[in-house]
Amino acid sequence: MNICFVSNFSKTYLFNAISKELSKQGFSIYWIATNKNIFEYLKKDCDIKNILLLNKKYVHVENEPIGDFKINELVFGDRMLKNNKASSRDFLINIQKPTYDFIQSNQINYIFGELTWAHEILIHRISTKCKELNCQFLNPHVVRIPNNRFAFFTDEYQSEILEIKNRNQFFWKKLQAQAPYYSKINKNIQKRINSIQGKILRLKKIMHYFKIDKLDPTLENNLFKRIKCFLKKEWNKNQYKKIKFSSFDVIKNKPYVFLGLHKQPEASIDVFGRYYEDQFQNIINIWRALPSGWNLIIKEHSVAIGYNEKSFYKKIQSLPQVLLIDDSTSSYEVIQNSELVVTVTGTMAYEASLKNIPALTLVPTFFNQHFLCQKVSLEDLRNLDLKIIKKNILKKKKNIESFSKFIYKNTFEGNVLDPISDPKVMEDENIKLISKAFGKAMLFSEEIRTIKPCYVAA
Repeated sequence: MNICFVSNFSKTYLFNAISKELSKQGFSIYWIATNKNIFEYLKKDCDIKNILLLNKKYVHVENEPIGDFKINELVFGDRMLKNNKASSRDFLINIQKPTYDFIQSNQINYIFGELTWAHEILIHRISTKCKELNCQFLNPHVVRIPNNRFAFFTDEYQSEILEIKNRNQFFWKKLQAQAPYYSKINKNIQKRINSIQGKILRLKKIMHYFKIDKLDPTLENNLFKRIKCFLKKEWNKNQYKKIKFSSFDVIKNKPYVFLGLHKQPEASIDVFGRYYEDQFQNIINIWRALPSGWNLIIKEHSVAIGYNEKSFYKKIQSLPQVLLIDDSTSSYEVIQNSELVVTVTGTMAYEASLKNIPALTLVPTFFNQHFLCQKVSLEDLRNLDLKIIKKNILKKKKNIESFSKFIYKNTFEGNVLDPISDPKVMEDENIKLISKAFGKAMLFSEEIRTIKPCYVAA
């Protein structure tokens, strides 16, 4: 069987360790990369003919598109490509044919990768839409709760988990709300970043501009912009400290809806939450639907401080019945006392449902399968008030055990975070554990692929 990995910064090292284990089991390994340095790294373990390098050289290579893959949507949601939309469109159009040909000529059965960058989503769309390739894209990612378990997501929104049909015997237990493992890791990372040593290290990375691959579409290759971005974040952090927050203790016993902000730019909102990526507009839409006497509590994501200007928070505070609380306030307590939790794709909806608090997501998520977590649209908010939505959710009588079994049956034990965030992922025991899961996922995958031509390579 032929499988392909899509490189993604430090996640590449984890994927490479997995590929070595799978290679021992007889799998043929292929790679798609965007960075020349990563390309050179992969050459040490993989035949150069098995690696496709997709970088900005394709901006100037004129290839016809092989299908309609909503290129404008991909450009708009990519934190780098959106800065130069014209050349970015050319890049995404021109890499379609070489990507298709690479998959077809090597008869690749499975592609494993992230869904962060536009080219990753494009590869997903090519493998999904072009049925004649008979290739499936799987995204291995943590399921947040329970900790140390991950699933293979089949759609580009991380809302559909690959269901393991033949897995009749598996360990499970009733799910309980808990802080995801990576939350603690993120807090420690933020402490390091905000320290003097962390800032110096970040400046050094910026000055490594002359060593970066200028053709990598996922990197900012303008030194002035890199420095400007760093200084802007530091300025925003200092301005954030000057904000006067509302006291949660004063309002916690009054009815309120809790809406937590996403870090942005981030795949969780810009990719999986596309069309709902304007967070202030989301606040306005929920605020419009607020029942009389209810408040809307807003809390910033602790790792997002520095990404928004002070004016953004002032706009939030200018709305009646909308209260901005300090990011250090316990989310556990805020969720526990809320009438309803609303988010785009955030884990807080998952946590809330496990605490028997009704929750809404603005786009589909895999935890919408929990009976207390419902996906709503703008049309839902326009036609119903939040009290009615809450009542409708609470009317659903389902057993939490069925959802718990679904999660445990279709997830695997192992840590698939990136090695920089958590170096433990590279330990031999973990690599063997998740490599075994990769093999099982491919073995148990029973998706029927109907052969329907989309494009025939010359």
